[in-house]
Amino acid sequence: MGVEQVRRVVNLQSVEQKLLLLALLFVIGGSIVANLFAWDVKWQIPLIYAVLYVLLSAVIEIRDHQAPTASTHYRTSDEFFLSFARLVRTAERHVYTSYVRNTPPPSFQSPAAQQYFRAAADWTRRNPGASFHRIIGVPAQEPGKSAMRLWLREHYEEMHGLANYHARVVTTNSGVDAVNMAIIDDTAVLLLLTADGSFMSGHSLETAEAVNSFRDYYRSWWASAEPLESYAQRTDLMSADH
Repeated sequence: MGVEQVRRVVNLQSVEQKLLLLALLFVIGGSIVANLFAWDVKWQIPLIYAVLYVLLSAVIEIRDHQAPTASTHYRTSDEFFLSFARLVRTAERHVYTSYVRNTPPPSFQSPAAQQYFRAAADWTRRNPGASFHRIIGVPAQEPGKSAMRLWLREHYEEMHGLANYHARVVTTNSGVDAVNMAIIDDTAVLLLLTADGSFMSGHSLETAEAVNSFRDYYRSWWASAEPLESYAQRTDLMSADH
C-alpha cells in the first residue's frame, strides 16, 4: 500500500467522533429552536432519540478506554486461596510458588486452603508437560521446625515421582513469615502476607511488568535454595526419629 493510499484510509472512529459532535451541536440547536417556535412534541422526539444516542456513545467510549483492573485485594484467606485455585487451573506452562512460613500448611484449616494445595497437586498431575516449582521454608529452630519437617515428610511422599514437580528448601532464622507468592504463567502474581500463623492480607497483580519482576526475584531465590531431595538425604528427613 502506497503512502497516498495510506493517507486516504478512512479512520472510522475519528469520523464517528466528528459525527457525534455535529449531532450534539444539532441536538442543542434543535432543542432551542423547538422551544422558541413551540414545535409539537412529536417533532421533538427525534431530537430526544439523538440525545440518547450521543450519551450512549459517550458512555461506551469511556468504558472502552478505561484501563482494566491491574490489582486485586483479598480481604480474607479464603478469598486468596480460592483465587489461586481458580488461576492455577487456567495455567498452561508453569506455576511458581513459595511457602516460607513458621507454621506448616495445616495451620490453615478452611476448605478453601485445603483446595489451594489440592489444586496445585492435581494440576501437576494433569499437566505432565508443564512445571510446578515450590520453595519451602523450614525454621532453623523451635518452635516450628519439627511441625514443618513433619509436614514436609508427608509432602515429599505425596509428590515424589512427579517429574514435573520441583521443590527446594530454604532454612529460615526469622520469626517473621516471608512475603509468599504464586506466579501463574505470564498472567498474574499473587502475594500472601501472614504473621503468627494468621492471615494478614492477600493481593494479586496482573500486569506483565509485575509478573516479570517477581519471576526474576523468584529465580534468584530458587537458585539459592537446596533441592528437596538433597535436603531430605542430608537431614535424614524420612527417618521417623527426625
